[in-house]
Amino acid sequence: MSLRAHHPWQLMLGLSVWALWFVVAYGSLSVACAVVPPDPSLGARNAVNATLLVLTVLTAALLTFWAWRCARAALHRSDQQGQEGQQGEDNANDRRRFMAGVAAALHACAAVSTLVVGLPLLVMAPCV
Repeated sequence: MSLRAHHPWQLMLGLSVWALWFVVAYGSLSVACAVVPPDPSLGARNAVNATLLVLTVLTAALLTFWAWRCARAALHRSDQQGQEGQQGEDNANDRRRFMAGVAAALHACAAVSTLVVGLPLLVMAPCV
């Protein structure tokens, strides 16, 4: 069962996934450096960075998909809006669209943050 784009949990989901990625990425980097440190002569091109880069790209892709899904829901207008006697439903639709829009922005922020924090994987050697 998936969450609807306007569900209040969407407001926490993106940044929670980013925080989980952050802990897993840096925790696994620390463990890898302690257990099997890569050869420093390889620089940034090693298995540790490659694995973390794949994790980073997959996490950012998931967050981007969620942002797109919520943004699409935020832009969707109900066919019943504007009809007489539908004021209560219009307010509910407006609230749903607002929640979906805010969730889309938060998911997008988390996706960008994931990519920005993951950028050093492209240029820096781990365990140095």
